Amino acid sequence: MTNMPDLGSVVKQLIIDVKKLSQRSDIAAIKQKLEKAIRDPTAIIEAMPKFDCEEVLLYSDEEITAYYIATPPGILYPPHEHGMIAISALYKGSETHVFYERDGKNVKEKSRVTVNAPAVVDLDIDAVHAICTDDKVPNEGIHFYLGDLENQTRTLWNISGDNPRQYDHDDYLKSSKPMQ
Repeated sequence: MTNMPDLGSVVKQLIIDVKKLSQRSDIAAIKQKLEKAIRDPTAIIEAMPKFDCEEVLLYSDEEITAYYIATPPGILYPPHEHGMIAISALYKGSETHVFYERDGKNVKEKSRVTVNAPAVVDLDIDAVHAICTDDKVPNEGIHFYLGDLENQTRTLWNISGDNPRQYDHDDYLKSSKPMQ
C-alpha cells in the first residue's frame, strides 16, 4: 500500500485491515473493526497527521477508497450518492446525515439522523444523503468506500433535491449552503 500520505502505523493498519475485509465482502467485520478502533480514538488521533484542509484522500484503488474528512460546522452539503457501500468511522464531534428518497429524477428529504463520536455509520449502495454538523469545530472521521470512489459515476443534486447531474467535487462544494 504505497499510495498513502505519511500516516501513522495505526491508521495504515486500519486501512489494510478494511481492505482485506472488503475483499471478503464482510461488512459486519468492517463495522466491528472500525467500532473497536474508535472506541478510544487516541491512537487514531495521534497517528493522523494534522491536515490543513477538510478532506484528504488517504488511499484509493479499485477495491477501497479511504478519506480523512473533517466536516466544518454550519454548512449543509448537497444531497449526493456514492454508488457503493460507504462506512464512516466518526472519532471526533458529531455529524448529521440527511437522508433522501428518490422522487423521479429528483430527491426529497425523508429523515435526519445525528450521530455523536465514537460512531460508525454505514450507507448502502443506493443511499442518497447530505451531511452537516452543528458542532463549534469540525468533526473528524475516516470514511471508507468499498470501491474506487475517484472513478465512480455518481449523482449530485441541489440542496432543494432537484437539478440532478454528474457529481463533481468543486460543484459539490459550491452547492453547499449555510445552515439556517
